[in-house]
Amino acid sequence: MTYQSQVPPDLKQDLLRAVDNSPADWILLNLALSTMKMGGHRYGAFLDAATTAAKLAIYSTFIEQGNNIRKTGFLYHVEPKRVKAIVQEIQVALAEGQSLKVLNSKEPYYLIALPFLWQEHFPCSGTEARVRVQGLTPGERKSIEDSLPASAPQARILDQVEFTELMELLHQMSQEELPKGQRMPFSDALLSHIKFRLLHSGTVIQIDSPLVDIPLYALASESYSPRGEQERVFAMIDDVARYFGLLQAWVREEPGVLRGVEVFDVAPQQRQAALEELDEMLRAWADKYHQDGGLPMVLQFAAGNREYD
Repeated sequence: MTYQSQVPPDLKQDLLRAVDNSPADWILLNLALSTMKMGGHRYGAFLDAATTAAKLAIYSTFIEQGNNIRKTGFLYHVEPKRVKAIVQEIQVALAEGQSLKVLNSKEPYYLIALPFLWQEHFPCSGTEARVRVQGLTPGERKSIEDSLPASAPQARILDQVEFTELMELLHQMSQEELPKGQRMPFSDALLSHIKFRLLHSGTVIQIDSPLVDIPLYALASESYSPRGEQERVFAMIDDVARYFGLLQAWVREEPGVLRGVEVFDVAPQQRQAALEELDEMLRAWADKYHQDGGLPMVLQFAAGNREYD
């Protein structure tokens, strides 16, 4: 499912007008929608990554211009002293092997590590009760435990306080791997973000039982992986990044790169058949020219409704 299919037509036109229908601005807007709304990245992380990308662009131009700070600043309308500061920041990061603030289409460490940390700190043998909430009878505890899927790991069911403490511990562990200047404190907003990702993926289940006054949380999977749409979002981000690289090679007129665009109209009842035939043709074409040990090639395309002429 693409994001455009989810945007109401009126809102889509408003967004287009807001960016003056500029292709470059529309790319940036779609990037923000994909990484933040669909990919789950935080607002602050997106801004940090955008800032880093701009700094890297300035630094690469600085190198291309023979380390000329003034000319680099002129090209980007940046004060020479600011260019100098950016260049020094990138050079220090490269020299010290620092990790710059960038987005990652893969899952954050704290999400991947959660099932292992949960089972390590809140283990539960087959003879122990998973629910440790006071005031429940053995039958009530069993009723809550029986609501879990059969594949759920053998781990304790946590109350709100325990779940929050586990999230905070997970966050602290992930921050230890970052340079001090990039670490962030644990907050309610960050807790909500982590909680949403875990519940949405099905890694954690929230139990709202009439037997207890507070929500309970159960580990439902031994590993974290995003569901359905988010899996495609990450694949989409990887595809777009690769496509940008291919088009840049085309701009540089490198050999072995082809840019292809076909614009046409098709009868609605034939559209699906046309796409299936194209898929078969492309597989046959790749099979025809494939040779083990040859030059590595990639063919990447998307076909769909034409919107911008």
